[in-house]
Amino acid sequence: DIEMPDMNGFEFAETIRSDNNLHGLPIIGLSSLVSPAAIERGRLAGFHDYVAKFDRPGLIAALKEQTAELAKAA
Repeated sequence: DIEMPDMNGFEFAETIRSDNNLHGLPIIGLSSLVSPAAIERGRLAGFHDYVAKFDRPGLIAALKEQTAELAKAA
Protein backbone atom coordinates (compact mmCIF):
# COMPACT_ATOMS: atom_id res chain seq x y z
CA ASP A 1 0.00 0.00 0.00
CA ILE A 2 1.37 3.41 -0.89
CA GLU A 3 -0.16 5.23 2.06
CA MET A 4 1.43 3.71 5.16
CA PRO A 5 2.59 5.38 8.38
CA ASP A 6 6.31 5.92 9.00
CA MET A 7 7.41 4.61 5.57
CA ASN A 8 5.26 4.97 2.47
CA GLY A 9 5.09 2.34 -0.26
CA PHE A 10 7.48 4.22 -2.52
CA GLU A 11 10.10 4.34 0.24
CA PHE A 12 9.48 0.66 1.00
CA ALA A 13 10.05 -0.29 -2.64
CA GLU A 14 13.23 1.77 -2.80
CA THR A 15 14.49 0.04 0.35
CA ILE A 16 13.77 -3.41 -1.13
CA ARG A 17 15.49 -2.47 -4.40
CA SER A 18 18.62 -1.35 -2.54
CA ASP A 19 18.93 -4.71 -0.71
CA ASN A 20 21.10 -7.16 -2.71
CA ASN A 21 19.17 -10.13 -1.33
CA LEU A 22 15.73 -8.73 -2.17
CA HIS A 23 16.26 -6.47 -5.18
CA GLY A 24 14.61 -8.94 -7.60
CA LEU A 25 11.50 -9.46 -5.48
CA PRO A 26 8.34 -8.52 -7.42
CA ILE A 27 6.55 -5.52 -5.92
CA ILE A 28 3.00 -4.53 -6.80
CA GLY A 29 1.93 -1.07 -5.63
CA LEU A 30 -1.64 -0.98 -4.34
CA SER A 31 -3.18 2.43 -3.78
CA SER A 32 -6.10 4.77 -4.11
CA LEU A 33 -3.55 7.22 -5.58
CA VAL A 34 -3.69 6.43 -9.28
CA SER A 35 -2.62 9.67 -10.89
CA PRO A 36 -0.08 9.49 -13.72
CA ALA A 37 2.46 11.13 -11.38
CA ALA A 38 1.92 8.47 -8.68
CA ILE A 39 2.19 5.65 -11.21
CA GLU A 40 5.42 7.12 -12.60
CA ARG A 41 6.79 7.51 -9.06
CA GLY A 42 6.00 3.82 -8.51
CA ARG A 43 7.82 2.85 -11.68
CA LEU A 44 10.86 4.86 -10.59
CA ALA A 45 10.70 3.28 -7.11
CA GLY A 46 10.87 -0.18 -8.70
CA PHE A 47 7.30 -1.48 -8.73
CA HIS A 48 6.63 -4.25 -11.21
CA ASP A 49 3.01 -3.16 -11.39
CA TYR A 50 0.76 -0.50 -9.88
CA VAL A 51 -2.92 -1.25 -9.22
CA ALA A 52 -5.79 0.83 -7.89
CA LYS A 53 -7.18 -0.49 -4.59
CA PHE A 54 -10.67 -0.71 -6.03
CA ASP A 55 -9.54 -2.63 -9.15
CA ARG A 56 -9.84 -6.22 -7.96
CA PRO A 57 -9.59 -7.75 -11.48
CA GLY A 58 -6.47 -5.64 -12.09
CA LEU A 59 -4.91 -6.85 -8.85
CA ILE A 60 -5.66 -10.48 -9.65
CA ALA A 61 -4.17 -10.05 -13.14
CA ALA A 62 -1.03 -8.43 -11.70
CA LEU A 63 -0.61 -11.24 -9.16
CA LYS A 64 -1.03 -13.89 -11.86
CA GLU A 65 1.49 -12.15 -14.09
CA GLN A 66 4.10 -11.88 -11.34
CA THR A 67 3.49 -15.48 -10.24
CA ALA A 68 4.00 -16.65 -13.83
CA GLU A 69 7.25 -14.68 -14.04
CA LEU A 70 8.49 -16.30 -10.82
CA ALA A 71 7.59 -19.76 -12.12
CA LYS A 72 9.59 -19.12 -15.31
CA ALA A 73 12.61 -18.07 -13.26
CA ALA A 74 12.50 -21.19 -11.07
